[in-house]
Amino acid sequence: MIHFNPETRTFNLILHSSVYAVQVDSQGRLVHLAWGPRPVGEEGALSGKLRPTLSDHASFEFQTRRDELLTFGDTTTHEVTLKASFATLPNPLPDGDAPHQPIRDVRLRYVAHEIVTDAQPGFAPMHGLPTAISQPRQTLRLTLADPVQPLTTTLCYRLTPAQDIIERWLELENSGDAPIEIEQLFFAALHLPNGTTELTSVSGAWAQEFQTQRERLPLGRRVIEHRSVQTGHAANPFFLLNRPGQAWEAQGTVYFGALAYSGSWQLSFEQLHGTDVRVHGGYHPADFGLTLAAGAQHKTPAMVCGVCEEGWGGASRRLHAFTRERILPVAVAGVPAAPPEPQEKVGGTVRRPATAEGGTVRRPATAEGSTVRRPATAEGGTVRRPATAEGRPAAAGYRPILYNSWEATYFGITEQNQIELAQKAAAIGVELFCLDDGWFGGRRFDVAGLGDWTVSPDVFPNGLEPLIAEVNRLGMDFGLWVEPEMVNPDSDLYRAHPEWVLHFPGRPRTEARCQLILDFGREEVVEYIFNALDSLLAQYNIAFIKWDMNRNVSEPGSVVGKAIWQAHVAGVYGIIDRLRAKYPHLTIESCSGGGGRIDLGILGRTDQVWTSDNTDALDRLRIQEGFSLAYPARVMEAWVTHEKNHQTGRFHELSTRFDVAMRGALGIGASLNGLDEAELKEYASYIAFYKRIRHIVQGGNLYRLERLEEADASTLLYVLPDGSEAVYSAVVHSHKLGQFRRMVPLRGLDPSATYEVLDRYQKVRLTATGYELMVQGIGGDEDGRSGHSRTLHIRLVEPGK
Repeated sequence: MIHFNPETRTFNLILHSSVYAVQVDSQGRLVHLAWGPRPVGEEGALSGKLRPTLSDHASFEFQTRRDELLTFGDTTTHEVTLKASFATLPNPLPDGDAPHQPIRDVRLRYVAHEIVTDAQPGFAPMHGLPTAISQPRQTLRLTLADPVQPLTTTLCYRLTPAQDIIERWLELENSGDAPIEIEQLFFAALHLPNGTTELTSVSGAWAQEFQTQRERLPLGRRVIEHRSVQTGHAANPFFLLNRPGQAWEAQGTVYFGALAYSGSWQLSFEQLHGTDVRVHGGYHPADFGLTLAAGAQHKTPAMVCGVCEEGWGGASRRLHAFTRERILPVAVAGVPAAPPEPQEKVGGTVRRPATAEGGTVRRPATAEGSTVRRPATAEGGTVRRPATAEGRPAAAGYRPILYNSWEATYFGITEQNQIELAQKAAAIGVELFCLDDGWFGGRRFDVAGLGDWTVSPDVFPNGLEPLIAEVNRLGMDFGLWVEPEMVNPDSDLYRAHPEWVLHFPGRPRTEARCQLILDFGREEVVEYIFNALDSLLAQYNIAFIKWDMNRNVSEPGSVVGKAIWQAHVAGVYGIIDRLRAKYPHLTIESCSGGGGRIDLGILGRTDQVWTSDNTDALDRLRIQEGFSLAYPARVMEAWVTHEKNHQTGRFHELSTRFDVAMRGALGIGASLNGLDEAELKEYASYIAFYKRIRHIVQGGNLYRLERLEEADASTLLYVLPDGSEAVYSAVVHSHKLGQFRRMVPLRGLDPSATYEVLDRYQKVRLTATGYELMVQGIGGDEDGRSGHSRTLHIRLVEPGK
């Protein structure tokens, strides 16, 4: 609910258990009043009559006012949200003023406000697919204007009360006749209570993403950032903040935030000497440039933020629910795929109309939001794809069990070896078969072929149709790996258009992994990539795309200049949105050499993410734990790979590999050809077990009962919102002889109900009340060795009173 007090010009944003308040002061400035938990059961609003006492106590510290939008000019010694340069002088020029240009001073004053239900942040998905919950939400739009220069800025606050979440973004408009240069632009500034200085975030690198780190903010600035055209491995754009030592998994006031953007970004945390804490987040200032032409507008992506009193776990559960309900797209399901048939007969594929409206869809033509109507396919309004069989996960929005053939064959793929793998994958219960790198152009190794997105006749002389037909006949969907943003110099595309890559004229072009980055600032490049992918989807029955991106940027020279940092993201988003609008059944995985493109912006147009190229089960424990701080299990693709891991060379038992992978969206990456019948039977048993608990893992509330930093063990509990079912997962990373871990009390159950605890063979191992489980826990993991693991299904058998 949004409450406005016209007497004091105070705005209260009232959410489920928190409140956010701002006020227009006597000079028309928008000033922050408060943000935090509100008294339970009380829905009152701040009157605005109690104002914080802020003394600009010295000539060297007079810039501490808590402006909602901090602008460069009267604020210079601290971080600002917005910095702009004006090329025009005031007319008339006041007496005594020198004609300095450009004018690098922004003063914004309140003009008007409105409450709407149809507002969208910049870079919002344009594919037209619904989310799990699509009901309109209130957005407060506060419009401020510079009294002299023609710049209007609107601060937007969209409320999701159930999760105590506010989405913040800015909308800029140049109402003058001359361009305005925007030199720095964050999406929002957050003011936190004094002393909120314990920061939890993640750092990392390729194959070691999402390493949790906790630190105390110093006086001054602490920056988390990544400078490229994707989100990055070294950091991820989310944070948790609390008073030092006053929050843990289950309790304490925690402020949290995340950026819905997949490009060059920065989160800046600043503690002033007066102990005020400010957070800025948005476009990275390095090499940033935005020219706001006369009459032009710019809308930033959103910073998603909130506060809770249930510790880090409560913050995570709010972000998870928000992502599942309000961010992730819901793909259109279709008719059942053919059930498995005798192996000697190969079936066909299903053809059906692309849309129920007669074969056309509306889609965005550009990132700026204009639309065009175009045929749904190049083949007269139909697409070829299998739908989902009865009992498959797509109808409920859950992710299917995937098999990816990369580690089985690498670049040595043939039609026959992929068919053989598909047959074995279907036999153990796999639902989605994905063909990885090496199927196109001259791509026989990783030095050639990127950019030539046509099926290689050397690898598939009959095209992909025989393989896809067999995959569909087996009852599975078919998926394909692509890396659309890249090009190898050894490719037909590069030989035809060497100017289409990011580069500076006359300067060297740095290759990484033998590849260069296409210039998505060029409309013809974006259109070429869209057409190439569109052609594949129109020709073949492809239900899933794994979209990869395997290097960082160098030499970011583009036809659009410094705007490339935003243009590249807009190009990627635009292509995906157009494909999903045209092929509404299509689902997509975001991958960038593992977890290099994971954020709320890309999740608005994809269905899952590749968490890391590192599939070592014990390494994955730490990666997945850090991932879970912000992102839900439903999107976290996790593979079971070989006994001897291909990345680390370590050996892990099959139980450990499955118990770790079943914590997310389960996938299989091992070579099934290397497994004997007994091993394949074990795989099938685990997959059948996962299908029984998938709805809980992917749709339940997550409780991190025991973290690695506590006892070198990770114990998780996924609980359905009604408390009727849960999944208990314990994995020991390392164990010291002679030490024993405690039984970990469970959470989220009904204390008065009775539950049974089942293993993967559906054998009841324990029957207990919710009270007993929530006070004592489940025994059996206290002295487990390194690699010990167990996953249990908890099921209500007698409701409570």
